[in-house]
Amino acid sequence: MTDWATQIPVAKIPGVLALLAARLLDDAGRDREQDRSSSEESENLLTARELADRLKLPESWIRSAERDGRIPSVRAGKYVRFNLSDVERALSERGRLDS
Repeated sequence: MTDWATQIPVAKIPGVLALLAARLLDDAGRDREQDRSSSEESENLLTARELADRLKLPESWIRSAERDGRIPSVRAGKYVRFNLSDVERALSERGRLDS
């Protein structure tokens, strides 16, 4: 047992336990939110074929633009995935620069 634990008056132990329980629940809630956001993010990632279909562009253009760094991608080993909103934002910014 640590020193600080032995210094808590017996009458205050229920309050300390309630505080610790609330903190554990809060931490667990944050962990669930992070898990949910990361799973939602992975659900939003598209393959080159799916992105090409959504943007009505050739898949070869998507792959070439990704290799050249014109559109953002997420790489996991040999797999390349795309976040639609990030790609659309990059293309719209690029369109403004080209104008």
